[in-house]
Amino acid sequence: MYFSRKSISQALLYDTNTLEDSLQYISKENIISYGKLLEYFGFDYKEAKNICLLNEIDIDEELEFTNILNNKTVKKIYSLLKEKINKKSKDQANLLKQYLKQINFKGNIAIVDIGWYGSMQYYLEKFAKMHNIPVHITGYYVGIEQSNNVIGNCYGYVYSKKNLKRKKDLLCCFGLLERLFQSREGSTFGYRLEKNIVVPILDNYEYKDDKELIQHIKDMQVGALNFVKVNLSNKLENIDLLINPLVNAGKSPTLSETKLFKDYYLMDGSKIFFIPQKAIYKYSIKEFVHALSNSPWKTGFMKAAFKIDFPYYKIYSLLKK
Repeated sequence: MYFSRKSISQALLYDTNTLEDSLQYISKENIISYGKLLEYFGFDYKEAKNICLLNEIDIDEELEFTNILNNKTVKKIYSLLKEKINKKSKDQANLLKQYLKQINFKGNIAIVDIGWYGSMQYYLEKFAKMHNIPVHITGYYVGIEQSNNVIGNCYGYVYSKKNLKRKKDLLCCFGLLERLFQSREGSTFGYRLEKNIVVPILDNYEYKDDKELIQHIKDMQVGALNFVKVNLSNKLENIDLLINPLVNAGKSPTLSETKLFKDYYLMDGSKIFFIPQKAIYKYSIKEFVHALSNSPWKTGFMKAAFKIDFPYYKIYSLLKK
């Protein structure tokens, strides 16, 4: 199945009428660029670039999310594009409805995903209810804190809403975990019709030209599955014993563990690396702070930068406060 929060949320937008209402499905970040906002509304990069040029806006300009509803430029753009946004959304809703029928999406369905807030399960449930699709979804996640009104059951492996004590253990390395679980193709951007069959539109895969890195991810995922098989055969059921190697590597990595991820990065306009790409003395203070704050694995970044044994997780916890 090909789903993403984006592909489903876009199919829900046509049922909204105001800017505030339309933003209910967006991931709540501290900042968002005009480009990312227009992508959320269903415009690809080329369309978003043209919209920004026509309105004399920098596509990479960042906005504080808490002030977005008061931003006059955002209000103007939404007003100008509202009909297009709803038309794109309605088209995607029709395609998604056909896609769900095509893959026999009904009855009892299980979603196995990385988790965090259960947004995708909630969006699917809401879409199914809007279109009278008879389905009951159960979610199985690495960790889940239901912030949405999920109808079906949710189960978290490391933590869940009923027991959040281990959530903090993963906060410093969410980005790392997402890389370990990632597909080796681009995220689902939406859907299109090809010879009466609905197929997913996949976004560009950021590592598509890096064969070595793709193989590295594949090797790690094979290793993870082997770990599961070995411990199933040993009938090891103590959750803490099973998750501790993963959690400890995220919280308090060794220098060799940080080196495993030296080439990993996220794409957000430019490459955002997990760990430093040069010796610490080659950074200016401002540049180092910026690289650390952007890193998806802050304990790993600090360990790789300073190399000495130090309570980096405690430092991270203090900075988080």
